[in-house]
Amino acid sequence: MLPNFSPLQNHILSKLKNAKFLRYSELQPDTMKVPNDLFNYHLQYLVKKDFIIKSRTGYTLSDKGIKHVADPYPSNSAITSLFKINVITIVSRVVKGKIEILNQVRTSNPSYGKVGVMGGVVLKGELIEPAATRKLKQETGLDAQFRLVGCERRIMYKGGELFSDLMFPIAYAHTAKGTLISDTDFGHNMWVPINQAIKNESDEFDSITGITTVLKAIKNGKIDTLPFFFTEEIKSDKITK
Repeated sequence: MLPNFSPLQNHILSKLKNAKFLRYSELQPDTMKVPNDLFNYHLQYLVKKDFIIKSRTGYTLSDKGIKHVADPYPSNSAITSLFKINVITIVSRVVKGKIEILNQVRTSNPSYGKVGVMGGVVLKGELIEPAATRKLKQETGLDAQFRLVGCERRIMYKGGELFSDLMFPIAYAHTAKGTLISDTDFGHNMWVPINQAIKNESDEFDSITGITTVLKAIKNGKIDTLPFFFTEEIKSDKITK
């Protein structure tokens, strides 16, 4: 969480980062007693500032809140203007002659509920391929050696305003070792047929075109001859004049 909120406010935002919505009682801290009026004050502050939306089903992150929890840099930092680098990890295997791709159902914002290949933030000073290995191990328990096959920059606008500017290096591993952990704090992990994996990456707004490019090359047996690529794409949830 970013440092411009109180510990209690950061606790609330952290809870909602890993949930579609939560009720009032589910947002309260488990490890310390907080007076109800104090907790409600901080919760309503976040609602008032439009980081959280209250509905019949409970509380959920707004677009502004999702943008906040997805930003790894403090708002008062000199590096705020830098965009984030998220490595994409594509892992394949062959079972009974059929290609399968490792997928994840996200249980964490900013892509809660999305199904597809996984990835995560590259740390400052970290090389791309080791970052892919680290993220795979962290999210699935598996070990793999990756190679960088392409890169895509995606600039997203929501409501006519810049929502995110991300660089996605795309790394590929043809196999992985270890025992898959089905469920982690990041999501539910599973192997899916490659055609399903391609279909899962078809969301027009929240998609990365380069992932489909790599998956189709794997399917057609051309991943080893696929030229390294770099693309930039601007996406918007509405047409702006």
